[in-house]
Amino acid sequence: MMSDTNTSFLSNVECADRYKLFPFDNVTFCGAVHDGLMCWPPTAAGETIRIKCPPYQGFDPSKEAVRKCGRNGSWEEIYESIVTISKTNFADCVIPSDIDIFRKFDDRDRQSALAMSAVALSLLILSLLSIIIVFLLYYCILPKFVNGILHVKIHKTLFVAAVLDILAKIATHALFIYELSNISFINSIIFTSFVCKFLATFKQYTEIVFLGWIAVDSNFLQILSKSDHLCSFGFSMYCIVGWGLPIVPLTLWVVTLVVDHKVQCWIDHTSHPVMWVIDIYKLFILTITFVFLLMAMVRLHMKIHKDKIYDLPKLKYEVTLSCIYFVYVFVSYALVVVPTHSPLRTHQVVQHLAVIFTSSRGLCAAIVYAFVNRDFLKFLQHNDVRMRFGKYLALNIQ
Repeated sequence: MMSDTNTSFLSNVECADRYKLFPFDNVTFCGAVHDGLMCWPPTAAGETIRIKCPPYQGFDPSKEAVRKCGRNGSWEEIYESIVTISKTNFADCVIPSDIDIFRKFDDRDRQSALAMSAVALSLLILSLLSIIIVFLLYYCILPKFVNGILHVKIHKTLFVAAVLDILAKIATHALFIYELSNISFINSIIFTSFVCKFLATFKQYTEIVFLGWIAVDSNFLQILSKSDHLCSFGFSMYCIVGWGLPIVPLTLWVVTLVVDHKVQCWIDHTSHPVMWVIDIYKLFILTITFVFLLMAMVRLHMKIHKDKIYDLPKLKYEVTLSCIYFVYVFVSYALVVVPTHSPLRTHQVVQHLAVIFTSSRGLCAAIVYAFVNRDFLKFLQHNDVRMRFGKYLALNIQ
């Protein structure tokens, strides 16, 4: 793969070739140059040149970029601009709602953002590995009748949603690191407009779906709190609600961005007003989850219902774990949503906490729904299960 330096060199050569016959005889002038985004023609000393902004992410093509040629025949630095790339002033080009995208090109902010993304990737990979381990335990060790229980099906589907959410976040942070490490990322063939928009849409979808399956699990718990009757049906309806319903707000969000917010990438466009469509839906899901868990807690502590529960301590334990995880998820939601729509968005502590909490959701889900689940651990400690695991390893090693 060609290095950034070579790419920049070739761009400058091509730019110079384009204007090699430019008429500047016996006059001091600045030579043609490529700033990584666009080619600038030779300009007489002491003059300022303006060119239409390139149609890239966060830019308004109807505005103009500015470059100054000094009296000594060299391009001047522009220090007063909030967005300067290779001595080119792109301040007028930037769409106001997207100005934060370009603030990360500041060296100090870039290093901080790189560190945040590195931490996020580490936590996401740890979350992914923990969920993979849970899947192996479910499918390779536990008997078929356990995997067929409705509540186990809900947990496994929740893990699938968590895996998709983790993969979307890993891709987002990986591209974000690439973006911060290479300012010319906009010219990359990989980072196309379609990829960027698809990734942003997929990321929002997986986040909503993951929250939806947490709500589904809380609904199942509140049903169990009514009586000891274990439901064995309704999984198809849960799938429709969990996987299908999020398409409605997501479609509204996508259509609005296509019509009203014509930029090449949506990943960093969470400050756009239409983002409330997604945020309100997430808040609705979390509210429903809270109501279900509250109903379960109230029923489990009411005398009239206590005699109807077959294993009251077990159900109380599961509801308590779900409540703890709900608080964690709600805090992670608040750390992302509140700063987006308030002055807290620039507070680095809030940003760091948001990255840590959102990147650890999958790991915490694996802990709550598997690694500290008494039934799950009890099954793993059974002799038959250990023998089955030994046979599974022996077969796969051979």
